Amino acid sequence: MTKKFLLYSAPFFILFGAFSLFEPWFYRNLFASTSIDRLEGKEFQIIAHKGASGLAPENTMAAFQKALDLGVDQIELDVRHTKDEEIIVFHDQRLDRVARDTLGNPVTGDVHDYTLEEIKQFDVGSWYDSHYSDQRIPTLKEVLDFINGQVTVLIEIKHMDHPHYDDFAEKLVEVVMSEDDGESWIILQSYEPEYLDIVHELDSLIQTKALIIGEDSAPLIAFYVETRIHMGRAKESNRMKAINPQWETLSPRRVFQMHAKGYQVHAYPVNTREDMIKMLNAGVDGIITDYPNVAIQLRNEIRRLGQETQ
Repeated sequence: MTKKFLLYSAPFFILFGAFSLFEPWFYRNLFASTSIDRLEGKEFQIIAHKGASGLAPENTMAAFQKALDLGVDQIELDVRHTKDEEIIVFHDQRLDRVARDTLGNPVTGDVHDYTLEEIKQFDVGSWYDSHYSDQRIPTLKEVLDFINGQVTVLIEIKHMDHPHYDDFAEKLVEVVMSEDDGESWIILQSYEPEYLDIVHELDSLIQTKALIIGEDSAPLIAFYVETRIHMGRAKESNRMKAINPQWETLSPRRVFQMHAKGYQVHAYPVNTREDMIKMLNAGVDGIITDYPNVAIQLRNEIRRLGQETQ
């Protein structure tokens, strides 16, 4: 009886497991609506990824200015340490992809191999367009002073197993506290919960967010471990109000589960109008995008829907 039951039920369990594993894919490709008709009255946060990084070179003053000009709700940026342990706004561990020297050649090496004075000589705009050849790597302090509370700033703490990063969280807290009312408009986020633990211990008023690993390499482990264990820890301490999963990991059911746990859900990086609509129909509260202009236009269209029915 038991053997027959297992034999006959095995295909069902395999099918159920496969559907659970690839549920977001099924949603995006088979079930998700690309119509805005059901989004009437839907409000959502628009978060500029590395500034308006689809419209200007990422993590530069030009990208941050464009994001502010567009009227985004939040700006996301990345931080790393220089050799002399200054905090700069930069995404990659290495400089090669975007940094150019005075001769226009790619700069090799890790960020922490160079001092701030050396790094300030590099052009980080020409790779995107020659129009931006004057763009330099800014310090975090320079960027925060420039934004000055006009919008919320999400600072992603990049993890590195290097001595320069031993007191990284402590220095970030100092920078946040140096800004006028910084705790109200600056949020620290990371894939690494230990950074967030340190931040909370140093200043419980500073807001934190967890970044959730995507499902590209190990869907079940990545999604379920991150959401159930790390989110569970955060919930116990009541210090995380929102999470930022990769958009490919989401479906309406998964967003509902996160909402049920008390979290807002901001999906990243969502860069096309069609994908933005799919995520909004799935119930997300915010869109993190390289193209905030597309999200702004979409939000305006959704708001007009409500005006037309009044």
